[in-house]
Amino acid sequence: AIYWPAMLMSAGLPLPKRVFGHGFLTKDGRKMGKSLGNTLDPFDLVDRYGADAVRYYFVKEIELGQDGDFQETRFVNILNADLANDLGNLLNRTLGMVKKYCQNNPPQLTGVDIPNDNHLKNMGINLGGIVEQKYDALQFDQACEEILALIRASNKFIDESAPWSLFKQKQQAAVEQVLYAVLESVRLSAYLLSPIIPTLSSKIYQQLGFVIDFNTFRSEDGENFPDGVSFSQHCQWGLPTNPQLGTPEPIFSKLELPLNDS
Repeated sequence: AIYWPAMLMSAGLPLPKRVFGHGFLTKDGRKMGKSLGNTLDPFDLVDRYGADAVRYYFVKEIELGQDGDFQETRFVNILNADLANDLGNLLNRTLGMVKKYCQNNPPQLTGVDIPNDNHLKNMGINLGGIVEQKYDALQFDQACEEILALIRASNKFIDESAPWSLFKQKQQAAVEQVLYAVLESVRLSAYLLSPIIPTLSSKIYQQLGFVIDFNTFRSEDGENFPDGVSFSQHCQWGLPTNPQLGTPEPIFSKLELPLNDS
């Protein structure tokens, strides 16, 4: 391994500007080995749970460069809590309220229409810069936690704001502000998580009216992203709502615990 810089130089290839190595991975608290029969097959894991799920768990739950442990029950519980419950259910319930309280017409608002003391707005306007710094520093686990904080705050916000009560009180403008703030927070979260869960982020964006595939960084017609989908714009909280939403559907189905590990 110590000869690889010379090999690159002799081949006329540039040297990397930085090199990092991962820690050791154990399974169920034990060192993995063929003799123990407890090896972890990454291809099998991806086949059963999907690439987004596997990538998310290892990026979020194991700090880059540190040792980590894989335990399938914890794996399933983390994914169900973060992706199915906190993120997926938030999107579904909010889109359901748009259909019920706004006749399926999304609030035509932008960030400037939301009061400056709105908690989600205050969190969202700083989140893009914070996450960008975490990604640049290879602190992927911390980036995920920052994004999850906005997702969890959005769930709490919608419960405390109770748009169903506002609707009964005929406060339509207040209903639309609540729903916009939550949907915009979901959009921003999906965008910032797209390097880790590109397929799920694409599903979220498409339900919010965008035709974007984060796996290819292209729009569905095959063209490169237009300027309107640049990082400098989409990492900001407060984009205008699309006039047409996509078809609501679960973005991540809850996983079942393995039978031998329940």
